[in-house]
Amino acid sequence: MGIVTGYLSQLVSNGVKVIVSGTDVSSSNPLPVTKVSDATATATTGKGTITTGGTSQVLLTAKTRKGYWVRNSSSDSLYINRRGGEATTSDFEIKAGDYFETPLWENVSTAIEIIGATTGQAFGYGECV
Repeated sequence: MGIVTGYLSQLVSNGVKVIVSGTDVSSSNPLPVTKVSDATATATTGKGTITTGGTSQVLLTAKTRKGYWVRNSSSDSLYINRRGGEATTSDFEIKAGDYFETPLWENVSTAIEIIGATTGQAFGYGECV
């Protein structure tokens, strides 16, 4: 217990140190960064509404994209199917006023469908291709 307590006191007193190649990280010894790609993305954005309450509709067509986002501008939940296919109220929920953005690891080439309970529910969306 004494060793653990000692380490915890050092952590609290000294903070966390990040080390690269045996030397503290600093402006003269920065963390290494790997460039993933020189490719650029073209972003498109838009606004829409649920055309028929309770019926799934296509939000984004199937294509290779780097990511997408959806903002629920309505006063009730919206649901998106992130796997492709029709959206249902069992799919990913975006509550009223909330925003969803794809995580880096997610496959975003499928068609994305959206559903809301009420005709006219508003949302904003965008994608990077």
